[in-house]
Amino acid sequence: MAITITMIEEKEFKTKVRGYDPLEVDEFLDAICDEMESMNQTIAQLRDQLKQQVASAPFIPPVAAPAPAPLAPIAPPAPVIKSEPEFPADLKSAKLLLEKTQAACDEVLAKARERAEEILQEAEDSVPDPEIESLEARKQELIKEIEGLEADAQKFRRRFQTMLKDQIDILDSELS
Repeated sequence: MAITITMIEEKEFKTKVRGYDPLEVDEFLDAICDEMESMNQTIAQLRDQLKQQVASAPFIPPVAAPAPAPLAPIAPPAPVIKSEPEFPADLKSAKLLLEKTQAACDEVLAKARERAEEILQEAEDSVPDPEIESLEARKQELIKEIEGLEADAQKFRRRFQTMLKDQIDILDSELS
């Protein structure tokens, strides 16, 4: 049984002593109905788009085998009224239609990705992040501190080498 929006909206539940909150259940069911309506609209739009694409696609008639000679007179066929556009009957036409649809889909996705990247970049450029600015300032402070420590390390190394050299000279003079 297919559940419709009307069925959901009209559904009544029995209440029990420790049952669910009726208001909360109704709100949830209303949300489900709204979502179903949205999905139905999307499905209808996609069907319309597909019909338009199929209608604009070139129709390649199928290659039919030669008909055998009739054995008895055939009455003329009744006129057929077509309410739907003809869909491609052969595999080649269907494949071409699928390729065109895929290409259009890929193009739309690529444009959407590009636009999303543009929007993100605009947002990043337009809103300065105070945290990033404070981190950049802290980074500069740390760079200066590191440079100072490196200079101090060089001084210490020179003094240590001088001290070692003096100690070696003292030991050499005492041993000689």
